[in-house]
Amino acid sequence: MKQFIVLLIFITTLGCAGNGKNPGGESAISDDDSILVASGYEVVELAKLRTGHITATFMVNGKPCVFLVDMGGGATLIDYAKKSKYNLAETGKRNYAAGVGAVASLVRTSAVMLINGHEIRNEELFLMDITYIKAEFTKNKVRQVDGVLGTGFLEKHGAIIDYPQSKMYLKL
Repeated sequence: MKQFIVLLIFITTLGCAGNGKNPGGESAISDDDSILVASGYEVVELAKLRTGHITATFMVNGKPCVFLVDMGGGATLIDYAKKSKYNLAETGKRNYAAGVGAVASLVRTSAVMLINGHEIRNEELFLMDITYIKAEFTKNKVRQVDGVLGTGFLEKHGAIIDYPQSKMYLKL
């Protein structure tokens, strides 16, 4: 079934003109979510910032947390400055991570994430100072984020992103 969905999405997107829409102008992924939902995916609404970045809001330890969706970032992070807001404890030793724009220390933490009523535990999650991201968002006068949703999370949950419809599909 998984191969069928991937094949279906691949075939659907073959006719795309590079803008996420097929030649008729509609989204490459149908407005009808029923096929993906029937296959066990949950629909998550995304917000598109005027900078082109996309965000998703999930509950973390009972509080809303705005994540920058980052398909190039490996780890899922929450801003170290928000540690007390989300009642997060350091559960590992400090390590260093490098990415585009910064080298910073990060430390493992754990939390309960709630996405569309589904409780997610044991997700690989880190605390990290994301001041450099927040500074760019402030400079561009866009909504601040509390964390970064990285590729580890996106791959684990089979993320499919429909840019034109501002939706993300996750297997939870």
